[in-house]
Amino acid sequence: QALGWRPRCPRSSQLRTPAHARIMAMFGIRSLVALFFATAFAHAGSFSADSCMTYFETMKKLGGPVPPNDYVEGCDSVCGKVRELKEYWKTGDMASFACEEGARYGCVWATAVPPVTMSDIGC
Repeated sequence: QALGWRPRCPRSSQLRTPAHARIMAMFGIRSLVALFFATAFAHAGSFSADSCMTYFETMKKLGGPVPPNDYVEGCDSVCGKVRELKEYWKTGDMASFACEEGARYGCVWATAVPPVTMSDIGC
């Protein structure tokens, strides 16, 4: 050992904020940014909350994928992020935000028969 060397203990401020809390906060920020960009770039064509609502109502009524003429670009991306946020956070402000956005777009997922709804993921 070199003279005067001794192992350093972590500072108390480093112990107060666990690494997992910082990672979860970063995931939340990244998801919000991704949701923003998904909605911003999906505005091409007929994308809107109302058109997504109609698209997902059709999906739910048919029990699966919609006909190509009824497809609305961007709706699946937005609702994919909504589901990702809700499943990651489960409860709290971020989960509530996901549920509010999902309700705004009428999110439904055709990953099962019948399609998965907002209530199925806990909203």
